[in-house]
Amino acid sequence: MGKVTVNWIGKMQFVGDDGAGHQVAMDASPVYGGENKGTRPMDLMLIALGGCTGIEVTHILQKMRIAFDQLTITVEGERAEDHPKIFTRMRVVYEFVGNNIPPEKVAHAIKLADEVYCSAANMMKTAGTIEYAFKINGEEYPYPYLKEASAS
Repeated sequence: MGKVTVNWIGKMQFVGDDGAGHQVAMDASPVYGGENKGTRPMDLMLIALGGCTGIEVTHILQKMRIAFDQLTITVEGERAEDHPKIFTRMRVVYEFVGNNIPPEKVAHAIKLADEVYCSAANMMKTAGTIEYAFKINGEEYPYPYLKEASAS
């Protein structure tokens, strides 16, 4: 079982510690008495989704011997209007830069990460939907990517 510790620092500030020497500062918005001295916990959920899928997609592409020079992942989340205001819809966009990156391999890696390997995505899908998109060198590809679609 995973274990982290979260300590109150003062006002609405907390520091999370993973027990392996990594810490993350959290704070509430000024509306809730925070001072913007840390990441909001719900934003950390989106960061976790991007990080988890990013690690899995990268690992899968490395196994396929697909190299890239840069990867930026943007994650957006739409929240319910009523409490507990969970994320009901999330959108993950991968932006790859590099040479000879086959879109069908990227799409396959995203599919495997989403359906099998990324624990964060699989947990978050129980609360809402996750949509994916990807770009290679600025060119956007439909997801799921179908080779036939690119031939027309």
